[in-house]
Amino acid sequence: MSIRQYNTELGSLIDKIVKVYINKDKFFVGKLMGISEDSNLILVNAKNEKSKLFPKLFIRNTFYNFVSLEEEPFPMVALSERIATIFSKGHVNYIEDQNIISILSGKILVDEKGVRGEGPSADRVRKIYEQFKMDLED
Repeated sequence: MSIRQYNTELGSLIDKIVKVYINKDKFFVGKLMGISEDSNLILVNAKNEKSKLFPKLFIRNTFYNFVSLEEEPFPMVALSERIATIFSKGHVNYIEDQNIISILSGKILVDEKGVRGEGPSADRVRKIYEQFKMDLED
């Protein structure tokens, strides 16, 4: 692969979520915002392997081993905000470290795979969840 092809491929990752491996146990995941001519990287809203947040991170090319494309994370915060328009905000709680939404003190739980719970309120949340997923695909 030529340097030009390499730079083109790396450039195609701009504005995408990437994982930058420092070594086999240490990494950063964030949105790739910039790449210098010599492959230094700029990530925004990055998290390390311990989930520590870095609003903006500059990584020298000699510091990392490789970069991989990650899937876009499911926007749980946006979903919780949409659910909170139906239920009062005090009844909708986004639990970041578990990446779940707890509604009505845990009677209804929502993660990126779906809705767990029974009854009319859970059915209402399922409809919101399904509509939200359809909106993401548009």
